[in-house]
Amino acid sequence: MYISFRKNTLPILLIIAFMLYGCENYAERTHKSWVPPPSAPVYDDSSIYARISAAIQTDPVLQGTNIEIKVKDGHVTLNGTVKNDDQLTRVNMHAWIVDGVKNVDNQIAKN
Repeated sequence: MYISFRKNTLPILLIIAFMLYGCENYAERTHKSWVPPPSAPVYDDSSIYARISAAIQTDPVLQGTNIEIKVKDGHVTLNGTVKNDDQLTRVNMHAWIVDGVKNVDNQIAKN
């Protein structure tokens, strides 16, 4: 009994030691501070303005509307006048659909 316990003890201790060593190294290789964060796209106000402006100008339903667009840190303010609810909804949609927009303050009035 004593001999079989001794024969099995060394291999078991070696297996445990290798497991602990492997776990320790694995944790070190994947530590959060060592993994670079994924890069997120950066949107500047001028590109947000350009995309909203282009969308509004090329929309045939919005031809003849007078819309002023202001963008500050991703917050969009819309001013101007439209003829009906459909145009109002479309202007709002064009502003919200652009990447980088955080908020839309729609101050557009209907004629």
